[in-house]
Amino acid sequence: MITKIYKIPDKVIYRAIFLILIAMNLKYFFLPIQVPFTMLTQDFIWKNKFYSSVYDTRNVINKIPDFFDDAKTGYASDVQESNVFDYPESIRAFYTAQYAVVPSILRNDNNQKYSIGSFEKEVKLPAGFSIDKKINKNLYVLKRY
Repeated sequence: MITKIYKIPDKVIYRAIFLILIAMNLKYFFLPIQVPFTMLTQDFIWKNKFYSSVYDTRNVINKIPDFFDDAKTGYASDVQESNVFDYPESIRAFYTAQYAVVPSILRNDNNQKYSIGSFEKEVKLPAGFSIDKKINKNLYVLKRY
């Protein structure tokens, strides 16, 4: 017995694939409408703090002619050196400062000529340092005297 094999036209297959692709991407249809309302409800302040901190730090250190001479920069904060990587806020402050001084390497000590000081509560300078430049209300460039 011979059975007939029915051939499905290519046009039908292509249309079916096209409809499947459209159905899978319908979730993106309302995205242009959702984006402005998402921006109103989401908190982007921490991102703005990050970018403004990096921008301010780069502007200040680029005006210091010998800042990048040692290729290493110290880091001082109101958290003790041994505890800087124990708290999320101090970790964020350290790596934000590292990102801002990029060709230089940020070290969690005060053995370099320049240090970045990040003080949230009170400005407590390490021994042998003075404030060279103020970056913003929490950040300072410290210089060994």
